[in-house]
Amino acid sequence: MSWIFFTITFTALLLLVRRQLRLRRLIRELETSARADRRLMPRESQQVLKSLGVDGLVRTLNEAIDLRHRNEAQNAGYSKQVEAMLRAVQEVVIVFNAERKIEFANSAAERLFRHGQSLQGLRLDGMLRSLSLLELLEAPAEVEVMEPRQIQIERGHETLWFEATCSRVRSHDTAQAHTPNRSGASHSTLLVLHEITQLKHLEEMRRDFVANVSHELRTPLTIIKGFAETLVEDEASIAPSSRIRFLEKIVSNAERLNALVEDLLTLSRLESRADQLDLVVQSLQRLIEDSLEDYRTRTDPSRQAIVLQFDERVGEFAFDRYRIIQVLDNLTENVFRYAPEFTRMLVRVALDEEEGLVVTSVSDDGPGIPEKDLPHVFGRFYRADKGRSRERGGTGLGLSIVKHIIQLHGGSVHAENNPAGGARIVFTLPYHQSTEAESPVL
Repeated sequence: MSWIFFTITFTALLLLVRRQLRLRRLIRELETSARADRRLMPRESQQVLKSLGVDGLVRTLNEAIDLRHRNEAQNAGYSKQVEAMLRAVQEVVIVFNAERKIEFANSAAERLFRHGQSLQGLRLDGMLRSLSLLELLEAPAEVEVMEPRQIQIERGHETLWFEATCSRVRSHDTAQAHTPNRSGASHSTLLVLHEITQLKHLEEMRRDFVANVSHELRTPLTIIKGFAETLVEDEASIAPSSRIRFLEKIVSNAERLNALVEDLLTLSRLESRADQLDLVVQSLQRLIEDSLEDYRTRTDPSRQAIVLQFDERVGEFAFDRYRIIQVLDNLTENVFRYAPEFTRMLVRVALDEEEGLVVTSVSDDGPGIPEKDLPHVFGRFYRADKGRSRERGGTGLGLSIVKHIIQLHGGSVHAENNPAGGARIVFTLPYHQSTEAESPVL
């Protein structure tokens, strides 16, 4: 009997140990699966797991892991969608951590600041040279959304202007925290930059324009006012010859004022496209000949000549007669005003068949234009020699009007100096031989 009892006891102990070992191995597998975040695929059968009393635990663990995987896949999908949307945004979008290392930058940021290369991992303050941006980022830590501010960023030799908005996004996941604060939370910062460089330039141009207009109007008004007050206050003591001279000054400056206002109105209408082009198929050669004939009466035939060289391939084509007369008058008048001692003024018209353009140039053999002034001569109120220009009655708007008229036709204009001396203005017009072509939209 004792032998049988011993055998039974030994067998029971053996089964118990074996069960314990299986349970331990299963627990280790559970722990390994949980750490690896993968489903548990036990070697034991479902019946064995049930007998060990862990089938419910294994099933629950696998369901939890499956749910986690589904949530991660869904979140990854959302993240990719959000990232794709942020990359498509035209504004600069940058996300950086508490150490100001860039975690994300969209395509606009990469194009603008690193020629399309990735910005991830770079320090924000090392990449963007901007004192005003650093001041914005120095806001107290408790401020989550900072007020929008205009900042400027140096990029090479140019200055870019942006409207910057910053928002701090806090995270309480200390396992992923880069720099925990006192509460155990970390934060990333979302920086959005909307470029306003062009708006700044337009604002600066507007200020300059207002200042220039004020200055240009003030001079003739001051002269008119001064001479008129003298005529009123000193009427009895002014000699008739002086009275006539004063009145001539008043009339001269009134004419100058009228010319300035007319040019300003013309320029305003051209820029706002209030005046549409009246395109008519006609002869450019006849128009130029008529225009130049009026100016030949102002020359000294013994030493001055106005010459027209016209390409016979240029037939009639569509352009606005009144506007092109304005262009020719402004360019010819400039020659008489700034190169009065010219000996030869040449108007040349040629056809560029490859580009479909009529190329017209007006040149003289005068002193030319200083090289530093060539890029600016079509600006409003720009004068290479401001004092002499005012003395000669120029408003400083003629070439600006020329540029707008030519661009309205769909052409281009530029200034250059002749190698042999003198200046040359070249403009092009599309060679449309019907009026069906639409006027270009600027």
